[in-house]
Amino acid sequence: MKRDLTHDQAFEMLDAAALDALESGDRDAVLAHVSQCDICRPELEALRETTSLLAFAPSAPEAAEVTGQGRARIYSRLMDRVAADTRSRGVVPLRPPAAVSNGGRRWHRAEWLAVAASVLVVITGALYANASRDRQNLRQALQGELARGQSAQTARDSLRTVVATRDSMIAGLVGRDVAVVSLTASGVKAPFARMFWDTSRNTWTLVAHNMPALKAGRTYQLWLVTRTAKISAGTFAANNGDAIVRATYPLARDSLQAIAITEEPAGGVPQPTGAMVVAGEAKVAGR
Repeated sequence: MKRDLTHDQAFEMLDAAALDALESGDRDAVLAHVSQCDICRPELEALRETTSLLAFAPSAPEAAEVTGQGRARIYSRLMDRVAADTRSRGVVPLRPPAAVSNGGRRWHRAEWLAVAASVLVVITGALYANASRDRQNLRQALQGELARGQSAQTARDSLRTVVATRDSMIAGLVGRDVAVVSLTASGVKAPFARMFWDTSRNTWTLVAHNMPALKAGRTYQLWLVTRTAKISAGTFAANNGDAIVRATYPLARDSLQAIAITEEPAGGVPQPTGAMVVAGEAKVAGR
């Protein structure tokens, strides 16, 4: 049966009609009145525009329990949802209008806008938080990939350096232009060494064994002895009696007379002053 509503009755039910929360009979009666009322029609359109803003909310109040007299329940449910989202996200919404009771004053558009704004503040805050979290996750993932790439590049560079050093050392030991000088000393467990001189590249590689342990403040110093000078080729320390020393020094092939190692003060000296540890006469082929 069609229900006839007075203007005041229909006007009081516009807010529930905007939420589509009326039973079918009440809804048809309200819409029938609105179609003929120049006051209620624009009011309902304005309420529906405001209500459409709430489409962004996680969920709307359940319409099944709402009747023409249930505006307070609609309001209460909506504000409870806003409060729950606010607490979970730490967002402070706009202050809502005072609650209404059955038979109380109707909601005005400003009150609906306040509710919608509160919900939108919550939703906007949540979306911003999610977007910020996603950006942070992406940034961290990118930084992780860059770090792994840099670590891999560093490892590759280190490996290349090791391989290059190894190849250079091998070439300095067995190359075609390498001359070998043996350095010896007297005694049963006397130290000994071999100097490999790559005459084409002017590189020197010394391999020493059984070197005595040094006292604090002392070092070994390597000397290239020519007819006119004793040239320092650097200082070094032995590890468990063993040492490998590499140096680069240009020297004419026929100028080398001998190679010697002395014990000197830490840091080395311009000319040998300490005891001779090992020495060897240079016998370079083709000289």
